[in-house]
Amino acid sequence: MKQLLITIGLLCCYWAASSQQQILLDKPVRAGELTVFPGLSNPSEYYYLADKPQLATHKTGNPQFSFVRYVKNAEVSGKEDKGILESEEGGGIVHSLVELSVSDAQIRRAEASLQRLNSSAKIIGPVIFKSGTVALVTSVAKPDGGMAKQVVGLGAAPVLENQKCAVSVQLNKMGSKLLWEMFTQTTTPDFSFSFEMEVGGYMSPKNMTVEANFDRIYEHKAIDAAMVTPVLAAEVKAAFDDLYDSGAIKVTQVGEDEDLNKMKEAAYNQLISLMFDKIAGNGVPDLSQLNPGANTSMLDRATNMLDKARKEAKEENRRIEKLERDQAEKEREAKKNAQSRANEIRQSSGLEPMKFSDQKEASKEGEESDKIKLPEKQAVPGIAIGVSFTMKKVRRRGVYKINLNKYTEDSRTFRFDYNPGNIRKACSDCFLEINLDDPLMKQREILVTLGLRNNDDFKHVNFVNVVMKKEHQNGESTLDELRIDQKRFNTSANLSKMIYGWKSDNDRPKWLNYNYKIHWSFAGGHLVETDWKPTSSSAISLEPPVVRKPIYIEVDEDFVKKQKVRGIEVKLYSLLGEKTEVESVSMKTQKEELSRTVEILLPRNIEDYEYEVIYSIKGQNPKRSGKQSSDFGRIDVDRFL
Repeated sequence: MKQLLITIGLLCCYWAASSQQQILLDKPVRAGELTVFPGLSNPSEYYYLADKPQLATHKTGNPQFSFVRYVKNAEVSGKEDKGILESEEGGGIVHSLVELSVSDAQIRRAEASLQRLNSSAKIIGPVIFKSGTVALVTSVAKPDGGMAKQVVGLGAAPVLENQKCAVSVQLNKMGSKLLWEMFTQTTTPDFSFSFEMEVGGYMSPKNMTVEANFDRIYEHKAIDAAMVTPVLAAEVKAAFDDLYDSGAIKVTQVGEDEDLNKMKEAAYNQLISLMFDKIAGNGVPDLSQLNPGANTSMLDRATNMLDKARKEAKEENRRIEKLERDQAEKEREAKKNAQSRANEIRQSSGLEPMKFSDQKEASKEGEESDKIKLPEKQAVPGIAIGVSFTMKKVRRRGVYKINLNKYTEDSRTFRFDYNPGNIRKACSDCFLEINLDDPLMKQREILVTLGLRNNDDFKHVNFVNVVMKKEHQNGESTLDELRIDQKRFNTSANLSKMIYGWKSDNDRPKWLNYNYKIHWSFAGGHLVETDWKPTSSSAISLEPPVVRKPIYIEVDEDFVKKQKVRGIEVKLYSLLGEKTEVESVSMKTQKEELSRTVEILLPRNIEDYEYEVIYSIKGQNPKRSGKQSSDFGRIDVDRFL
């Protein structure tokens, strides 16, 4: 059954140009151990969230996990007269493969739970994630003493169920010793994976509008800083919250306040799509090198945002606990007053006072009258900041309005954590202590990852070819070549390797240096080849020179009905090298298809494209708008009709 569901889920990836399932993001249901979402067209069909991380396993059943603690023999600095000294060079490397998986039994229990409320309810398959980030969080020693939670690794998470992702982190000597002892002596080592997964879908209509003043938004110092350095999702949200408080972002709503935060999030997501490009998860090397001139690394900034989020959640929970105590005191006082009033009435009638145990009915009125609905406590976040963005080159101007009084395409980020427990008890072979003092046996593995979100990206990419050349110190050369296509991307869990060995490379730091070049082949015959690039990194993160850009297309419903518009076609033209790519979108007004999101290929950091609107009005021949130029992520079709 599970394999069938997975197959159906994979087919859904290719069903729409936007790669989005038609699910209602604001209608989640907890069914058994799973969170499920109803379909937009059929609310009895549900899709489950694969939010159950686990370590991937070998065929033998052992976890695909390794913890290597190493030491390198080296002279100790300073004058020491001891015969036995501790080397100053050492540390540890933790490497693991993690996957998202839901069991058949969990799906059956969830479906049975749904059918108790709706007998026709069915679980169709898994939610297809648009993208995801996995962070590795552990405690490390602070320079001034003590321990602190810290983000020590960021990488791309698997977007399909049962797909694997690799997470690696290098520890210093003290950190490796501490974690080694925790795996030896505790049942739950301080070593957790935290996932942030983006899901695309729809929000139900809300009587709400949002106005964003772009001129004021770009004046905010955090947004201004984003013009020169990547920013984390939490940093963008904090900036938008400030702008909301100052009135640069305005929300007009009719309805319950409890939906306000969700609607603000929907508005923020649309503004982010217009102002920023998401950085695909490329692992630790790329994220730490994005802004080498900055004083703080991306991992340090992620840790700071984590600390801030945990502190704010704890403060809010303390406030809620005080409200709970105050309400409990009011309820006790109301109960006491109600009992007194009841006994006064009985005494005036010549009756005996009621005993305390008989006064439940008398106090009911007082309890209900003063009872108020308190906010729910917040879960203290493990991490909610792994996703990062870069600012688009083109700046927006003026006031932008968002109307949410219709089914609106949106995305939501879901966070869940996973602690694998004491792996050492289950797999002692996964832990190894080694001495690195044997150069002849050394070989260098270079990890190669591809910055694509999922399988759907391969409809634009034929393959990418990577050539590595290592010039050894004895005059010999090692040449290795790697070709990544869709099949290899799937089977390797987006983690390929190239390798070279030791050939009289006695200068150890120089041994790390090598050269590589990349050849991209895109659909339609578009080719891009780089020159040789020198590097010493242990990982090559490949970012396509051509990226998909989302364009949101919308037409006003009232205008369509009034003018009797029968059909609309929008053609989008993008220039790749010397060839123009064409993407066509048809909108059937009879079926109320009044908004669509389509992704087009553009060279990285290029926003310009052309489009043409073709429309037909009842009783008239089709008309054309002619080609229009734009760099905006939104097309309002109404102005051409």
